[in-house]
Amino acid sequence: MSRTRTTTSRTRTRCIISYIPLYSHDLTWLKALLESTLKSVIAGTARGKNAPSGCMPDTREELLKDITLWANDPTAACVLWLCGLAGTGKSTVSRSIADRLAKAGKVVISFFISRRHRDQRSGLHTIIHTLASELARFHEAARMVILQALESHSQIHDLNLDQQVNLLLLEPLKAMSAGSNGVATVLILDALDECDNPAALVGDGCLAKLIAALSDRASLGNVKLFLTSRPLATIGAALRPFLYRLGQEVRLHEIPTTDDIRTYLDRSLSDIRQLREPPSDWPSAADLNSLVIRAGSLFIYAATVIRHIKEDEYAPHERLAEILSVQTTSSEDGSPYEELDKLYLDVLSPPIGPKQPKSLTDRVRQIIAVVVLARAPMSTRMISDLLEIDHGTVRRIVSGLSVIWVTPVSESDPIVLYHKSFPDFILDIRRCTDQRFMVDRSVGHERLATGCLQVLNTLLVRDICKIPFLAGQELPRRDSINDIETRLAHHVPPALHYSAVHVLHHLAQIAVPDMSQALVNNLQVFCQEKLMFWLELTCLMG
Repeated sequence: MSRTRTTTSRTRTRCIISYIPLYSHDLTWLKALLESTLKSVIAGTARGKNAPSGCMPDTREELLKDITLWANDPTAACVLWLCGLAGTGKSTVSRSIADRLAKAGKVVISFFISRRHRDQRSGLHTIIHTLASELARFHEAARMVILQALESHSQIHDLNLDQQVNLLLLEPLKAMSAGSNGVATVLILDALDECDNPAALVGDGCLAKLIAALSDRASLGNVKLFLTSRPLATIGAALRPFLYRLGQEVRLHEIPTTDDIRTYLDRSLSDIRQLREPPSDWPSAADLNSLVIRAGSLFIYAATVIRHIKEDEYAPHERLAEILSVQTTSSEDGSPYEELDKLYLDVLSPPIGPKQPKSLTDRVRQIIAVVVLARAPMSTRMISDLLEIDHGTVRRIVSGLSVIWVTPVSESDPIVLYHKSFPDFILDIRRCTDQRFMVDRSVGHERLATGCLQVLNTLLVRDICKIPFLAGQELPRRDSINDIETRLAHHVPPALHYSAVHVLHHLAQIAVPDMSQALVNNLQVFCQEKLMFWLELTCLMG
């Protein structure tokens, strides 16, 4: 790094700090500084538009009460790990707790980790930076400490994790505790299993340092850490040494949920009855009981059933009868997902169906593969460009699967899966027993890699952003181009941006037998004709 660049960055930070008294209530400048210097991502917090919703009123009341009491008790364990099977409602509980504590005047910093936003919300650095950004948003003392850290370390994101945790989390928390009067500060990390490397995050990463520091209540005050994840062995092995001394574990899938699921289904079906006017005696008590039994401990089964029944083109009572007509059986391995798997197969059947041509079946499976395997959220336009399928066809297929993902309003809106249990199902040959639907990872990555290469070979050109510089000169550095983000947005369409960033990942996931001739041909063209243009673009994207 050049001396000039370092000096400029520190000067800019110092100038901003000098205006703190004047603009202490205007956080626009702070957000901009934190996002540019820390590379933080506000979308990962509980305020993001893709954050999970809370529990339905009158459900999970005992659990929510117990967690709230834990958060408020300054003598209680400083760490609570809520683990549970996929679909048991961990994120819903997490959001409800965040809302309750915030309404009670607590400082709540909540971060929802998502593998669906791999570039933005699943890395260790991003978690630290976003928590720091939120601490600064909530508390002026923390804000001052963080800004001072930025002034002293202009490239703070290049420091090691221990240093970042200390400068951006522990020191600000200590500053907050000085004037907190015992008011609890609760840090919520939801879906640890979605992190790039959850064992590293917990075992010897930033969480290990944070948890160890929480035991020093004399300096940090009443700071609590609420964690949720699936009951993965790697996370459990890393967390339990800390929990033995400093925390406690709650296993969500072992807590009875029958009454709560019954309440959810009964109210949701009543809402449908008022809107759609099915027979007056619908649903029967026997139908409701059958749904409750099939759901088991999985709230995601109940939520998916309701979305399936609410589809406008079907009569609610006929749809429910179709769902209940599928015979219930006990799987040999006692899988808790057996009924959910049958429900997903039923959801997929209408868009594909036994009489549909194989070409349509293949397109549906390809689109599903792109959505579940992509490294970033996909829009219908991006899918159309990558798979070379007519955009209208993509829109119709995506709209027909509105039970498993949020149907985008425009062609640029991302397709958001309702729950990660669907990728678990569709990628597992043991669970997705209908081969028309099952997505093979290697084959799916091969199709994505081929699509990325086709986009790169078609759209990449020299000086794609049309940056003015004298003939014979080297392309200017990214940090010297003031309007680089505007130029990238104007000249680099989303499919090209995605392809440039992620093509290597998809190539690395392909088994050799699955490499098609189309992939090989496109890779040869890329290496011979487009490689230098790709390097130029990736340097400009940073």
